[in-house]
Amino acid sequence: MGLRFNNKLSLVRKLTTVVVAGVFFGGFCFSGENAKAKELVSSQYYNALISKGTVSEYRDDGSKGFKLLPKSVYDDKINESQIVKEEKNYPYTYEGLYLLSKNDLLANGKSGKSTITIDDVSVVVRSVSKMQGMMYYSTTKKKECVLYEKAYMIKGNGDKTKIADQNTGNADGQVSYCLQDDNSFGVNTYKLSYFQKEDTLLCRFEILDKMGLGPFNAIYPGKMVINILVIDCGDDLLLYLNTDLDSIKFPGIKGQITDSMSSRMDAVYKWFITQF
Repeated sequence: MGLRFNNKLSLVRKLTTVVVAGVFFGGFCFSGENAKAKELVSSQYYNALISKGTVSEYRDDGSKGFKLLPKSVYDDKINESQIVKEEKNYPYTYEGLYLLSKNDLLANGKSGKSTITIDDVSVVVRSVSKMQGMMYYSTTKKKECVLYEKAYMIKGNGDKTKIADQNTGNADGQVSYCLQDDNSFGVNTYKLSYFQKEDTLLCRFEILDKMGLGPFNAIYPGKMVINILVIDCGDDLLLYLNTDLDSIKFPGIKGQITDSMSSRMDAVYKWFITQF
C-alpha cells in the first residue's frame, strides 16, 4: 500500500499558519481551510489535503472500503460499487482527493463564466467527447502521450454508433454509454451512471468488455469501476476519484496495473481542472 501527497500548487487549496496579504506563489494566493469540506473529510486526510495539496492512496491487498471517501448522499452507492475480489486474482484500488478553488479553475478555464455550480460540473462529466485527445504520462515511454485517440458517447451496450454528448438538464438517474480508444488498452466501452442532488454529483464508469494488457485479457466485463464524486463546498469543489478493479493475475501485472491506473486517474484530474 502506498500513500502519496502531491504538491499541485496552482489549483489546490493550501493552509498557512501566518497570512501575509499580497503574498502569491505561481500567480495564486494560498488560502485558508474550507469549513464544509472539513466536515466531510476524515480529519487525518483533511489536514494532509490542506497542508500538502492532494491526497492519494492505492492498495492491492483486496481490503474492503474506501478510505479517502468524503461523506456525501452517495456513500452507499459508492460503497456498493466495490468490485468483488477473487482470491486467485490481482486486486487494485486507487483513491484521490482534491480541494479545488473555483476562482483558480475559472481563471485557468475558457468558459467565460463567473461562477461554478453543480450544474456546470454535471455538464463537464457528461462531455465525454472532450476527453478525446487528453494527455497522460506514459511510464513505459517516459513522456506525455495522448490517452484517448477517440472518446464519445454511443447508442448503447453492444451498439457502438456514435452519438452526441447527452449533457443537458439534470443528470440524476441518467444512464449512458461511451467508447474510449485507449493508447495502451485499445477500444473499450463503458456504462455511465449519473446521480445529481443539490450540491453533489456522482458519475460511475463500469467496463462492459474485456480490457487487454499486452497480449493478455486482464480485466473482464464488470470487473472495473471508476467513480467521480464532486461536492460543491462554496468557494471550492471537493473532488474524489477512485478506480476499483479485479484483474487476472499474470507475471508483471502488479507494476502494469499500478502504473497504468494511477497515471490515468492523474490524467482525469488534469482534464477536469481545465474544463471550466
